Amino acid sequence: MGNTVIESFEDIIIKNVGCGKYKGRKAALQLIKYISGNSIVPENQKLVRYTGGYGVPGYDPDLCCEAMYIVKKLYRKTSPKLRCIYHFIISFPACIDDINIVKLTAIDLCQYFYYKNYQCMYGVHNDTENLHIHIAVNSTSFISGKQMDLSINELKTLTNDLKKRAFVILKENGF
Repeated sequence: MGNTVIESFEDIIIKNVGCGKYKGRKAALQLIKYISGNSIVPENQKLVRYTGGYGVPGYDPDLCCEAMYIVKKLYRKTSPKLRCIYHFIISFPACIDDINIVKLTAIDLCQYFYYKNYQCMYGVHNDTENLHIHIAVNSTSFISGKQMDLSINELKTLTNDLKKRAFVILKENGF
């Protein structure tokens, strides 16, 4: 466990990757494979310590993508003009060196999306100086079929909510 204590949730960096990207099933599958460490592009293969999902089989990228696509077909949200998936990267300060705490954080953040009725999967990556989590979230609710379409302000609010949740987990575990 790291000796340094993080002071604020602002020490956690969250990026929403690919605004306007990830349209269509193929783009979703490429992202899910990347997150799981099974990239279609060999130089994008990553060392991924943990993967999982909520509402999807997080252990299998193809089945995960298929489960998300079934929801989209059910609610007729398969137009190539619609955003298919959201991609979030949660990056921790270097003092957070306990990969199990990062996995616990990934699980909590995925539960957050699942309880809002969106399928998601995560991968915990340790291929850089900082441990980080990639999360893919289906943009179509599995309950209502509502398409997640976040404004800039809604995205900022969501990002802050995710940072605060991650910060609480870190503080509860001694960081």
